[in-house]
Amino acid sequence: MKSLFQKNTILNLLAKLSIVLFFLEVYRILLLLTNSRSFPNFGFFEHIVGIWFDIITVALYYLPFIALTLLPLPRAVEKIRSIVLLIVFSLTSFLVYVFNAMDVAYFAYVNKRSSYNYLIHILTNEDTTALAGDFFIEFWWLVVLFVLSMIATIFGYLKIKTVAVDFKKIKNYFVLLLSVYVTVIIGRGGYQLKPVNIIDSTNYSSIENAPAVLNSAFTILKTFDYEGVEKKEYFTESELNSYFNPIQVTRPQHILNDSTNVVFVLFESFGSMYVGPNNPESYSPYLDSILAQSMYFEEAIANCRTSMDAIPTVVSSIPTWMNESFILSSYSSNQFQSIPSILKDKGYSSAFYHGCTNGSMRFDAFASAAGFDDYFGRTEYNNEKHFDGNWGIWDHHFMPWTLDQMDEAKKPFFSLIFTLSSHHPYTIPKEFSDKVKRNPKDPICGTISYVDLAFKAFWEKAQTKKWFKNTIFIFCADHVGPTKRNDRVSLNHSYRIPIAFYHPSGKLPQIPKNTGFQQIDILPTLLDLLNVKTKYYAFGTSYFNPRKQPKIVYSQENLICFRPEEEPLIWNDCIQKKWNKEDQLVIRQMKAIYQHYTTDLIENRMVP
Repeated sequence: MKSLFQKNTILNLLAKLSIVLFFLEVYRILLLLTNSRSFPNFGFFEHIVGIWFDIITVALYYLPFIALTLLPLPRAVEKIRSIVLLIVFSLTSFLVYVFNAMDVAYFAYVNKRSSYNYLIHILTNEDTTALAGDFFIEFWWLVVLFVLSMIATIFGYLKIKTVAVDFKKIKNYFVLLLSVYVTVIIGRGGYQLKPVNIIDSTNYSSIENAPAVLNSAFTILKTFDYEGVEKKEYFTESELNSYFNPIQVTRPQHILNDSTNVVFVLFESFGSMYVGPNNPESYSPYLDSILAQSMYFEEAIANCRTSMDAIPTVVSSIPTWMNESFILSSYSSNQFQSIPSILKDKGYSSAFYHGCTNGSMRFDAFASAAGFDDYFGRTEYNNEKHFDGNWGIWDHHFMPWTLDQMDEAKKPFFSLIFTLSSHHPYTIPKEFSDKVKRNPKDPICGTISYVDLAFKAFWEKAQTKKWFKNTIFIFCADHVGPTKRNDRVSLNHSYRIPIAFYHPSGKLPQIPKNTGFQQIDILPTLLDLLNVKTKYYAFGTSYFNPRKQPKIVYSQENLICFRPEEEPLIWNDCIQKKWNKEDQLVIRQMKAIYQHYTTDLIENRMVP
């Protein structure tokens, strides 16, 4: 067998590439083992599909290596070719392995494979440098396995000596051309009209298993030249707006006084699996007591999976229904509206409060683009004694401090406070160590308990403020945090969050059970509660709008509609299925919303 590999160029090449395929499957198994609760039904067939995507990935990444291996050359340069091939093979393997190793560690926090733009953001963000040490300590075993996989790959490669390709034999040129041709066909996934892409993973597996069927080297390469959303044209203009029109008109409710102040508290990773007045396992009893007195949406969902996507979603009703974050995309330079920009015309001042290091996740830049008057971060807080050593200022210091800044703000005001302490690495201040409620299986629970105590201090101080009784408070989570529980990994649990509106007067309506709501509905609903009379642009709709729209999230090029007490409806352009009449209507609405999304982002039509 060894002799055969050393004589047959094709077998020699396949033997070397099979080493890469082996380790791609190893990284897939690592992903499955470290995130087993996210893939409860990943079986043999899914592994086969995953290997097929791995083969496509190898064809795409190793095409230069394959061509150079089979290129007929004089024996005089054979030694040089061997050295170059080793370098090319090693560097390519390094990239393929490191992309997949990173996602083994990172997947639990975002529940999706990395994209190129998000990878660049992670590598260039200052927060990454600050947290690198914690990640290396937590995932030391992954670093060791990565190094061992590289050593084993190079060792195996050197054991399979490169075969010389005689440039005098005509057949070798045909072998080269045929091999490159076959590699290109494999790299595009076959002879179909369009090359295989990320979305095709759901044609062979469930949407839950799709991330493990894929590999990170594939998704990063497929989003490398991502130029934005693809314009969709499902309906004519008149048909389109009959299903959904993002240009809407407010419906003032006159429940509250005009010029009511607004304080929006956005909680980091407060998923409904850990939070809520009707949740017997809640780790936020004080917040729950306020939610129980609020206009509380128990069936609310997050339209996103990351903090970076949450900010434009809740502030501007612009979800991230594409393979990169809106903040990182070219569309962030579009003209768009937001809560502060709309309220500014009504005499409101505005401020964004986030105790993180200034520049983190580009929140300060987005806040400026969205029309916030002021941004208060770690720099403005200006007390490094309260730095948590990782992200920024401890919430129990920062949250009450924001109230003093609001005292100085021009009234009426809109303030957004984004907490941070319930973020990985889940550290808790020493003075709170004996006060928090913990869960040994889920370290995030202890930090949620701590943030609840920080919120208690914030709320008790807020009630002493003169402006408190004339203020509406919004409570919302940015996204669902990671979990290690088997009973909390369904699609419903992955996106369910608490959303509530509170006013001290108690005049806000009680929400009927099983009422759907989503983050992009916050802007329209708030404008109605503030009695604002205006046209605005939003992808969500007000709770007070009698015409209800689907509650949608985007995952790996799929649109998922959440409906209380029903299974989520999953749709993409490739799904061929017979739908009942009710589902057909929902899908038409989803397609209309998505057509507006793609068209209006591309054509910069995101204002009335």
